[in-house]
Amino acid sequence: MTHFNNKQYSTKAQRFLARTHGFTLIELLVVIAIISILAAILFPVFARARENARRTSCMSNMKQIGLGMMQYTQDYDERYPLSKIDEQQTNPSMPGSKFVVSSGTECTDGHCVTWMNLLQPYTNSVQLFVCPSTRNNENANFPSYGYSNGLGSGRGQASYDSTLAYAIYPPVSLAQIQRPSEIYAIMENNYSSATAVSPKTQRNFATGNRSERLRVTPHMDGGNVAYADGHVKWVNAEVFKSIGTDDSDCDLAHIDENVSYCNKAWNPFRP
Repeated sequence: MTHFNNKQYSTKAQRFLARTHGFTLIELLVVIAIISILAAILFPVFARARENARRTSCMSNMKQIGLGMMQYTQDYDERYPLSKIDEQQTNPSMPGSKFVVSSGTECTDGHCVTWMNLLQPYTNSVQLFVCPSTRNNENANFPSYGYSNGLGSGRGQASYDSTLAYAIYPPVSLAQIQRPSEIYAIMENNYSSATAVSPKTQRNFATGNRSERLRVTPHMDGGNVAYADGHVKWVNAEVFKSIGTDDSDCDLAHIDENVSYCNKAWNPFRP
């Protein structure tokens, strides 16, 4: 039978405790330094992964909008939607009730009938017009996407009549576009001029301060663009920055067929 020797156990415990000790200050500093280095490496990776996910979600939004635009053209004599109709938005379920855009004579509060309203029967979602990265920008009341004034007519903000027939200045038709896969139709532009985006607007924001850059290039120094044929891809900010100052605003009041002036991504008539 084994007898418990209290004195012997106490001596062994004291020897064990004598051999153990806490971390020294140097060891703690080394551990903290290692954690800091790992955090410095991993946090930007996580942030980039999150932004990449937002970019993908934004591309999904624009793809649905682009498909809605193409469906619209098939229903309206192969013409693109007008950028803005100078009428007050009264339907609370339409994008014009949520978003504020550049106002006109008949919609002084900025809640106008726009291209987004015209696409609403095909998109069936107001939220589609909000990029997930827009929360980084203070302009939450503006739509995240703008419509090229090279397609939707910038001439006097032409209006529809009571039957929604085409106005005196109709938008561009599919048959008129020489390079539909290269012509910008809808692009990121979290600003009140989202109904008439021009090369000048994109260039000025892309070369501006951080808040201005986020309006047009919120995704890893670039932005998504939906083209005239409905496809979507990411465009580097340098593309917008390189737009020449002689491109003017490129609205349909000045663009005629085969005219070579105006940035090639905006002018639908350039071969």
